[in-house]
Amino acid sequence: MTKKRTLITAALPYVNNVPHLGNVIPTLSADVYHRFLKLSGHESIYICGTDEHGTRTEIEAAQRNMSPDDYCRELHAKILKLYNWLGIEFDNFGRTSSRENHKLTQEIFLNLYKNNYIFEDTITQLYCKNCERYLPDTYVEGECPHCKSGDAKGDQCDECLKVLEPGELVNPKCKICGSTPEIRETKHLFLDLPKLSHQLENWINSTNWTGIIKNLPLAWIKEGLKPRCITRDLKWGVPVPLDGFEDKVFYVWFDAPIGYIASTAEYAEKTGSDWKPWWKNNDANVVHFIGKDNVPFHAIIWPSMLIGARDNWNLPSYISSNEYLNYEGGQFSKSRKRGVFSSDIINLKFTPDVWRFYLMIIRPEAKDADFDWKDLMDKVNNELIGNFGNFINRTITFTHKNFGEIPGAEYSEEDKETINAVEYLLKEAGSEIKAAKIKEALKTVLRISDLGNKYFQKNKPWELVKEDKKRCAAVLNVCCNIAGTLAVAIAPFMPETAENIWKQLGNGDSVRNREWKIRELPANQKLNKPEILFEKIPQKLINEYEKQFAGREFKVQEKEECLFEKLDLRVAEITEVDDHPDADKLYKLKINIGTEERQIVAGLKNYYDKEELRGRIIVVLLNLEPAVIRGVESEGMLLAADDGKNVKVLDSDESPAGAVVFVEGVKQNKIKIIKYDDFIKCKMTADESGRILYKNKPLKTESGEIKASGVKKGAKVR
Repeated sequence: MTKKRTLITAALPYVNNVPHLGNVIPTLSADVYHRFLKLSGHESIYICGTDEHGTRTEIEAAQRNMSPDDYCRELHAKILKLYNWLGIEFDNFGRTSSRENHKLTQEIFLNLYKNNYIFEDTITQLYCKNCERYLPDTYVEGECPHCKSGDAKGDQCDECLKVLEPGELVNPKCKICGSTPEIRETKHLFLDLPKLSHQLENWINSTNWTGIIKNLPLAWIKEGLKPRCITRDLKWGVPVPLDGFEDKVFYVWFDAPIGYIASTAEYAEKTGSDWKPWWKNNDANVVHFIGKDNVPFHAIIWPSMLIGARDNWNLPSYISSNEYLNYEGGQFSKSRKRGVFSSDIINLKFTPDVWRFYLMIIRPEAKDADFDWKDLMDKVNNELIGNFGNFINRTITFTHKNFGEIPGAEYSEEDKETINAVEYLLKEAGSEIKAAKIKEALKTVLRISDLGNKYFQKNKPWELVKEDKKRCAAVLNVCCNIAGTLAVAIAPFMPETAENIWKQLGNGDSVRNREWKIRELPANQKLNKPEILFEKIPQKLINEYEKQFAGREFKVQEKEECLFEKLDLRVAEITEVDDHPDADKLYKLKINIGTEERQIVAGLKNYYDKEELRGRIIVVLLNLEPAVIRGVESEGMLLAADDGKNVKVLDSDESPAGAVVFVEGVKQNKIKIIKYDDFIKCKMTADESGRILYKNKPLKTESGEIKASGVKKGAKVR
């Protein structure tokens, strides 16, 4: 941390529904980060709130015979109650419909307007005659013109992450009534992103960011940013303070991030402090936690707004973007009653801390993750209870029974080495949280309890208590101090569990008042009665929940014969080629897919030298089930054509890394994970010129066709 204070935000939940567990991930991650900073003695506040404007709110409120404000007030309270149940501690949880947010939104807009970053234009917009309203972006669905996904929304395709305008969709439909909307002309205001492009690029290049949060905006800037419409023909929203636009409001995504600032101002008003040091003059770190679908808005549009306002706003210091959390192989869906939502978990037989543990141990940091009931049972029973809970319970129970207090000790060299190892792991976990590697940090905390279990088992205090009570006292002193350290280390992840451990160890204060460092508990401190921290999850309960939430049933329906539409094929550039450490015919490749880098294993050693592959533009299957091949992880598969004699990689020299590969006329309906046995059912072959065909239609990108030069007609893609 280079600045003395840090402001933390999580993406604002929209009030059309309560969040599902995937939505909870960034909010919970931010809470872990916030709790850690406080334990580290770093001044920080955690700001969030509800995103409330837009037609969706108008429609939902009308269907319930409520005003939009009353509807939003009800959802705001419900969402906050669910987050409070999970132990998420906000310093302020505001509302974008607040007076403060209206004021700040209009102020920032007027500065952008004064600085010539706003212009007026007439646009065509989709209007539903049946509903008698202009349709919001998210109430129009159709085919993405870029990747051909069949369920793109009017403002963004969640598959290729392209920002869209509703008029770009192929075969658009009104989500409310299903009719085909018509195009009408209407006057609107635009944020001139092309004018801000150079300043934005310089700022992004000045950061030390990596991965999608840096690569995606730079790729968009390279392609050329387009002006972004920031107004809508609605009633429920922030009014536009400009003559001629009195009947319009700001687009929900213009005022939503400003809600972070407004919520901070509300916090300052409650505490009698000044909000400006958090947001002005580069006095604070600003850290956003979001899902990857929000990257374009947080890394491009939001900072462009702040830069263009020229009012010394603090730009994001870091953006932590997690991948998608899926539900047993597919997407969460409230309408299909599929998946677990935050409103469900209150009524299930798991504590808030168990939910916090599981969601963070599977946090999708580098790739999509899957919520799975059996995996939850396995991780809780084996990793949380069998490792962590076992060490805490055996330590406190045995020490309480034989000493009743934390015994004094004279440490041996082994004891000192063990304490040093714990201290090292604690520092490592802290460094990982600082880097927003929340899942890795939790795994490191579990390594501390694993180390404690091995130390306890090796020293056999049950024998020492009979043969050498002095040595037994030293061993149990070390174990109690490891338990105390674990109480601090687990506190950001599982706060109630941390307090329970801390209390059992005889401490009278709260663990949140302690520092992120190894504990040295006072000798002779009386221990409280031991308590079991967790109950094992029975298989019967998991079977019940699987049936209740219909995950497996839906998953089976999705596993029909694989068609091309299920594949996520992208263009990639090979950046590194290394020998596989344990296989003569395999290479280990690093590839760039535009928004991220991945590692794959490819069986090309008999066909290509390293030099032939470095820098080559290839085609990869991104959603292939990850595998460990002879000890090396592979996240995807390079595609090649094989005619029985020659093997040639698929080329796309004219396409940029990350470009989507598609077939004209085939709608894309990609699934998150596909198995190799399903992939090979998708018959792709080469024609006489090397073009790759699926059902006699060529594979292509927006820039050109996919080929495999040097193979015979009929060569099969594998």
